[in-house]
Amino acid sequence: MERDEKKLHGPVNGKFRFKQLPNGTVDKSIVICTICSKEFSYHRSSSSLKYHLNAKHLVASSQVRAASDPEAGASSQPRQTTLDQAFKHEMTDLSPETRDQESMVPLLHAVAAHAIPPQALTQLARDWLREDTPNFDPAGVCVGSGNVEARLFCKMAGSILAGGPFFTAVFAELGCTVNWLFPEAAEMGPDGITLVAEVRGPARCLLLGERPALNCLARASGIATRCIRLRAMAAAAGWHGEVAGTRKTTPGFRLVEKYAMLVGGASMHRQDLSGMAMLKDNHVWASGGITKAVQATRTVCGLTSKIEVECGSTEEACEAAAAGADIVMLDNLPPRELHAAALLLKQQFPALLVEASGGVSPENLPQYFGPHVDIISLGCITQGCPVVDFSLKVQKPSCDPRGPARGAVAAADRGLP
Repeated sequence: MERDEKKLHGPVNGKFRFKQLPNGTVDKSIVICTICSKEFSYHRSSSSLKYHLNAKHLVASSQVRAASDPEAGASSQPRQTTLDQAFKHEMTDLSPETRDQESMVPLLHAVAAHAIPPQALTQLARDWLREDTPNFDPAGVCVGSGNVEARLFCKMAGSILAGGPFFTAVFAELGCTVNWLFPEAAEMGPDGITLVAEVRGPARCLLLGERPALNCLARASGIATRCIRLRAMAAAAGWHGEVAGTRKTTPGFRLVEKYAMLVGGASMHRQDLSGMAMLKDNHVWASGGITKAVQATRTVCGLTSKIEVECGSTEEACEAAAAGADIVMLDNLPPRELHAAALLLKQQFPALLVEASGGVSPENLPQYFGPHVDIISLGCITQGCPVVDFSLKVQKPSCDPRGPARGAVAAADRGLP
């Protein structure tokens, strides 16, 4: 049954139109965003179109809903997220079935928060708070426990939001609530300063959680932003392998950093030493050779774990593959030598996975893209990765409680220096 224009305009707030063909007719299988002119198949659900407005043009979901349901518009409020809802705040209009398929962001990040064990989330929040306030909080005396509102601003346009569940968990431990104005994995901007969330609760409790929550959010968002950009480079080059992180993570903070990789669309690689057997040069030297190391490790791994071997030459890689390794890491090979070795390995061992690592950076990443390379791992995803600049500002009592329009923050109301 053919859809009509009235049916199109209601759910998406009139922000899309059917495509006009040169001969003057209308192609009702294609719709065009009137803001950025991006084209979409009209066979998608309206949720995909609403997500485009939400994430790309800062049109809030409540505004979109109000267009098709006037009664809902008067009562729609930002989602109030508590710890029990930490796994749900990113799900509105973001399920795998409705996700914008042309987006550079993989579907996985729409449900990445569901991979976080609730008990781990709670324990991390408690540990961070205990570390930051092991004894008295003298400054809490001057602010007291009256309820206040603080606004979370992102001061770096184009950054990817990641770490919301951890941010929320910190404030939930302190009896505060968080209203997110952006979903997890959304790009924040285009303004230089963007309102991202609102936090409400007792003043002294809100300020106790400020720094631990901001530290986590800034770090996670920085990693996710880098991952998104690396994945974009791979897609632009037409390379379909995995951009992966490493175990070069911050002690005690690995769960957050690995989660941020998921949000950014990168592979987390192995979680820890128990997740996969990786035989590095020290293992090989200590055991007496590649073949001996692989055979001994296989007796423990059995069928449940893969074995990866770090190799510094084509000869070592061939020996590892012949010994039964599942993955061969070509470490610190120049790109030309790397691609020649990968081709040889694939010809002899078609099922083998080939990983490139060592010396890879965002600047030289394209040199490692190749048809026979399955994985490229980069330590710089977590080591030396820039953080995203966030600020949490308590609002003065005279401030308009309704706040500024989403994303468009008036200079007088930023509360920033």
